[in-house]
Amino acid sequence: MTIATENPKITMELSPRQAEALSVLEDPETQELMYGGAKGGGKSVFLCYYAYRLCKQLIQVFDLPVRKYPLVAGFMGRKQGVDFNATTLVTWKKMIPEDAYLIREIEKVRYIVIEGKIAIQIGGMDRTETVNKFNSAEYAFYCLDQAEELTRDEIGLIRGTRRLKINGEPVVYKGLLTANPAICFLKDDFIDNPAKGNRFVQALPGDNPFLAPGYIEQLRKAFGHKPELLKAYLEGSWDDLDAANVIINYKHVRNCVNNDQHDKTVIKKITVCDVSEGGGNDECVIYDMVNTKIVNQEIYNWNSPMDTCGRIQAHARKNGSNLIAIDKIGSGNGVYARLVEVYSEGEGDEMTVYGYDSRLSGKDLGTADGTTFHNRKAASWWKAGIMFAEGLCDIPNDPKLINQLAGVTYHFLSNMKIIVDDKEKVIKPKLGCSPDRAEAYIIGLDALEIAEPVSKPDAYMRENEGDYDFSPETC
Repeated sequence: MTIATENPKITMELSPRQAEALSVLEDPETQELMYGGAKGGGKSVFLCYYAYRLCKQLIQVFDLPVRKYPLVAGFMGRKQGVDFNATTLVTWKKMIPEDAYLIREIEKVRYIVIEGKIAIQIGGMDRTETVNKFNSAEYAFYCLDQAEELTRDEIGLIRGTRRLKINGEPVVYKGLLTANPAICFLKDDFIDNPAKGNRFVQALPGDNPFLAPGYIEQLRKAFGHKPELLKAYLEGSWDDLDAANVIINYKHVRNCVNNDQHDKTVIKKITVCDVSEGGGNDECVIYDMVNTKIVNQEIYNWNSPMDTCGRIQAHARKNGSNLIAIDKIGSGNGVYARLVEVYSEGEGDEMTVYGYDSRLSGKDLGTADGTTFHNRKAASWWKAGIMFAEGLCDIPNDPKLINQLAGVTYHFLSNMKIIVDDKEKVIKPKLGCSPDRAEAYIIGLDALEIAEPVSKPDAYMRENEGDYDFSPETC
């Protein structure tokens, strides 16, 4: 289906699903449409097209003249202004010829002006200047991209602006929301219990004939180890989301309990510590590992950096470790610095002290299938998820460790990089504690990549088999 506007340069070929969405929006009974529900369905393209089309219709129906201050008829935006600029606005610029609009900024608020007659306020709802305009605005429509990022209250602000009259006549008020599956109120409002006037049109990658070749296969490769998430992205399955946003599937974690995965030809021994910040129920966690197996632990709730230094050295000596990995953020930085000092002075055995910094850029940490990460933390957790899915980990039957490993969630940034959800705002409230045991194990898996094998691995295995008696603590 190809639709042309008055400007002969502007045409758009709609997919069958986009044409369905347009038909639903033009139904007088439809007040709001949620369009999307999967990746690659052509959501943002349709949103930009519809905003432009609606403006052209208002110009024609009401014979709007050129004005010094064009009529502001609607809003187009996202949660974060930076995301809007990097995604939605880029899509608009690709679709609409430069001579068909202007972008103006007035009092720190930006507008797209069409033909000098009508304007669309644009931007992110994270900006005070943008939101303040909603208090007095009178709009005919709004187009919200990636609406799953917004709260019900935030969308309520923009809903209250639909009261525009032109020449004393009311207009037909519309709202268009695009969204990917997410655990939020949209599922209830548009799918499970839609209010009158709320409609949902699903857009799947398989419905979009304009996708780049290989896009669907790329999704399968990137998320093959997370079938729930793959199902949500390919099939728009909102019902699988409870597990879809978790990095490490609970079933995969359980399958790796007491799971002997030692490679008898390559033996690596490390000691890892996630240092407590000393507040609340935070734990200081020390794990001794042989390959991916936790063979010994010490977990306590106080914060004494020099005491922790001594404990780590004792663990490393008993385990025969040749690498110590420390979370060097916060309190861990002091422990890391002291251990570097100790071993550089030649005290004790030859040792590599590895300072793990989760904040480091994720540049060059992507996977072979094209998955990219915001920082080292996201990359480390994602790789751990693949290892658990492939049965390559070996953890004790520790309920607290298991729940923490399976309870950390993530989301995508606008540049398609993966980021782990905020620990203080998201993870700790959900788990009821800091995921210190899980973080220690993730650091350990990361450190194994740079650890050197021990000498004479066969002799080591004979001498140390059954050497440790692990008794995990419970929650």
